[in-house]
Amino acid sequence: MSLRFAVLGLLAEQPLHGYQVKQSFEDLLGGTWEVNIGQVYQTIQRLERDGLVRATGDRGDRGRQAYDVTDAGRDALAEWLGDPEQQPQVLREEIYIKLALLGRHADGRLGQVLDSQRRVYLQRLRDLADQVRAAQAAGRTELALLFRGALLHTEADLKWLDVCAEEIGRRK
Repeated sequence: MSLRFAVLGLLAEQPLHGYQVKQSFEDLLGGTWEVNIGQVYQTIQRLERDGLVRATGDRGDRGRQAYDVTDAGRDALAEWLGDPEQQPQVLREEIYIKLALLGRHADGRLGQVLDSQRRVYLQRLRDLADQVRAAQAAGRTELALLFRGALLHTEADLKWLDVCAEEIGRRK
């Protein structure tokens, strides 16, 4: 995900300083992604350099500077929000690499890895279901949808494990 556009979107809601951006970003995603404050400030500096945000108001009591979105920034955000995601799924998760390597090394551990991963995915499903309920109870529909999306992806990962186990069974 582009931190650049997440920061831009948060600043489009209201002027914020870097620590507020960090806090708002983490709250937006229900604490599932902690962002480094240095990365936030670097992103804000790049957005300012590119004319998408500008400093606004006086520096606060701790020298913190709030930033606001420019018209160009609002246009860039609107364009980004309207563009469908076209990148393919990133196949860089460790489990993909582990299974690819274990499939090449016939040492008999592939079935154990699949079983172990299945348990992790099942626990993740339970945790995500709890997070969906908590987000709904808090009135955070957008966060509940985020967790439901993760739940659906995890269900798909479980089905993928079934396909892997089936394929392995055919090889034996």
